[in-house]
Amino acid sequence: MTTQSAIRACPVSLHVFDRDRMADQVFETHRGRLHALAYRMLGSHADAEDAVQDVWLRWRAAAKDDIRDATGWLVRVCSNICLDVLKSARRRREHYVGQWLPEPWVPPVFPEAENNLIERDGLGQAYVMMLERLGPVERVALVLHDVFDWSHEDIAPVIERTENNTRQILFRARRKVNREDDRDPTPVPDSETANREQVTAFVDALIHGDLNALIGQLAPNVIMHSDGGGKASAAVNPIFGADKVARFFVGIWRKNPVHDIEFRAVDGREYWVLVREGDRVATAISMAMHQNAITDVFIHRNPDKLARFDELGSRT
Repeated sequence: MTTQSAIRACPVSLHVFDRDRMADQVFETHRGRLHALAYRMLGSHADAEDAVQDVWLRWRAAAKDDIRDATGWLVRVCSNICLDVLKSARRRREHYVGQWLPEPWVPPVFPEAENNLIERDGLGQAYVMMLERLGPVERVALVLHDVFDWSHEDIAPVIERTENNTRQILFRARRKVNREDDRDPTPVPDSETANREQVTAFVDALIHGDLNALIGQLAPNVIMHSDGGGKASAAVNPIFGADKVARFFVGIWRKNPVHDIEFRAVDGREYWVLVREGDRVATAISMAMHQNAITDVFIHRNPDKLARFDELGSRT
């Protein structure tokens, strides 16, 4: 991280505040970052919203006079709630139809000042999907340390481990998120979200049916991930390799050319290609890149995960 996390930079003591009214204000200033934290942990906006609501209920019932670090208290409680959710979520995903992808990060509407405080690292598809390789404790520890800049000492009580055990957990977690081979669908750990130029060039090559240009933009070991959730057509398994991924896109385009395409930057970071059918988003595509080549392509077709794009369109 290049900057100290806003989560830990300004701890707040509540003992001088006007009880519930000020406590409500403090929570609202943290709501956005708690949602971003829970989303990274869970990969689902609905689950993240439920977790934040649970934090709110516990916050209202807490003895405020005993809290000297409101920020730390809220993040610890949110992390513990996410740990419980992760244990059940893993079982639910065993019955998911086809590939599971984290929901696209489309943040709720926050006050502008709050947007400036929410850490924006680790919100892309590649990062959240990479975390799926980890167990619940490893996932919480890695997010708190690498994204929110928490120390081993701070993380240890959250995951109920010693400080030394926390170091070992983080070491194992970083090893586990590395791709094992070219048939491993885990995104490249140090990839970045593709920029507007890269995404536009990919779509232009697709529109013109230029197979060689498409292949030239893809890393040799590129992976295409597609999520239909059993509710829309999608590739059941990942597609590996530049030639196969490029031919897949060209083949689909020739059968069903698309005329209503929109480029959308979400939260100023991740660029999406949105394909509309009528007044709804039917397909959303984002990409990750490393060393100027596309390493992962993420295709969302599950309508349950695309609804927020429709909401975003209505806001702008």
